[in-house]
Amino acid sequence: MGMCRLASTVALCVTAALTGCFGAPGYSGPRTGHFDGHEFHNDPRVSQPGVGDVFRWMSSSEEVRWCEAPPVVPTQPPARVDEGIRVTFVNHATVLVQMDGISVLTDPVWSERVGPASFVGQSRQAAPGVRFDDLPRIDAVVLSHSHYDHCDVATLDALEERFGMPVFAGLGSAAMLAAHDVGGGEDLDWWQSAPVGESGVTVTMTPARHGSQRGLGDRNVVLWGGFVLKGPSGSVFFAGDTAFAPHFAEIRRRLGAPTVALLPIGAYRPRWFMQNVHLDPADAVRAHQALRAERSVGIHWGTFDLSDEGRFQPAGELMMALRRARVPEANFVAAENGESFLFGIAGPN
Repeated sequence: MGMCRLASTVALCVTAALTGCFGAPGYSGPRTGHFDGHEFHNDPRVSQPGVGDVFRWMSSSEEVRWCEAPPVVPTQPPARVDEGIRVTFVNHATVLVQMDGISVLTDPVWSERVGPASFVGQSRQAAPGVRFDDLPRIDAVVLSHSHYDHCDVATLDALEERFGMPVFAGLGSAAMLAAHDVGGGEDLDWWQSAPVGESGVTVTMTPARHGSQRGLGDRNVVLWGGFVLKGPSGSVFFAGDTAFAPHFAEIRRRLGAPTVALLPIGAYRPRWFMQNVHLDPADAVRAHQALRAERSVGIHWGTFDLSDEGRFQPAGELMMALRRARVPEANFVAAENGESFLFGIAGPN
């Protein structure tokens, strides 16, 4: 797999160059604790993998073949949820959150391949757990960062055409989306909040330890992060992509312990490459504890083969990590595509 992935990486870079894929136009604004006037950075600063690291990993990784995915039985979500919080894991980092009469999508991806062109990039290994045509009315999208497996322009374009909803994302994202003819972008900085219509639900962007890049010349020019959705029924924390860092405890301190946390558990090997950008299952358990979340749902696994662990390894390692930490397994589950959970007054199902 090492040489195969290396060839795929070279093809992606060549495609980006040939298609003029130089990425986001960049953000212009005052310097802050995480913006130096040109690029964003993590706070505190940590090193991020560079091009050389990518080629080292791709050329040296050992083959871990994913077994065939079990059939996905798509879920048809309700049109509206007024009591409690219903979360449905669609695939990868795409979750349908329904609460207080509204429906919100996180990092929506329905494409068969994620990359700079339809013929290059990571191909889907499992079907979405909700058919696009079965979506209820979408009132908002939250977008954690610009990487192709989280910011899927084709899906965003289709959602905008159908629903015309706002897309809440980090500073610089509205211009990035507009450059791809996607409207509705609403930029947020870390800790900045906005109402979701007149629902009584607010969305707050939170820090994450990660990065952003879409083309050859836009590394970290768009802000990344997670989001807290808070309303009368409770709160949902969506971590986006992140490594473990003090921001989890800070989120709890500022915004309270979430009713449910949506935490990534996949794409974590090799650790020398991934440790500053992605949680592994043990780190996800640490995040669950730092947040003091009532319940957590493991996402970001089983759909796109992005790293060196097997298809079901994140779920298995999550279970072992929960046992080591003496956290009840019912409190943190690895969701399957199409699986729904109800939290709040009716309790989790």
